[in-house]
Amino acid sequence: MINIRTFWNGIKRLLGGNVCGLSAKEGTIVAGMFTLIISTIHLIFESGNLRYYTVLSNFTSSEADLKAFLITFELYCYVTMGLIGASIFAVFVLFLCIWKKIFWGVAGYIIWIFLYEIGHICLLVSFPNNENLIKNMYALECFGLVFRLLLQIYWLFFLTRHVMELYRIRRMADDPSKIKKKVPPKLKFGNVVEMRV
Repeated sequence: MINIRTFWNGIKRLLGGNVCGLSAKEGTIVAGMFTLIISTIHLIFESGNLRYYTVLSNFTSSEADLKAFLITFELYCYVTMGLIGASIFAVFVLFLCIWKKIFWGVAGYIIWIFLYEIGHICLLVSFPNNENLIKNMYALECFGLVFRLLLQIYWLFFLTRHVMELYRIRRMADDPSKIKKKVPPKLKFGNVVEMRV
């Protein structure tokens, strides 16, 4: 059984930085790469499903119920592919914000992750229902969603830590009294006796 104290200490360690050999910035970059790879795989999966069901709908023009299902499923695929395309765009904006050290960009990416996953959950709830064609694909979609959610939760720790670091840097830049001024070291000059002149 999980002890709350050990769980909370683990969360503190995750938010403290340097988890699994990654700093917060490196973890944020890897989180973006993870989302980019998963989104590309999901985009390939959905385009394959769309191609398969488009071919299937061309051959089944007699049954009205099946035809209506295939049109609904085609709409589902297009909406999912649009959401995935927006996610790929968000990853490139994240990389730009990491490079430029923009606080609001990384924080906006965290908000986007929540909206993206909520959107996918809503799409799976409204998934077109046809028992003969769709059971295997629905199970695969649900497995992908659960797997992606678990890993996104892990990467959110790095993203949150990096946002906190960028916020601290921004506050120090806004308040000049908090910036430590670099003072050159004081030079020590010996007196005449010490120099033996």
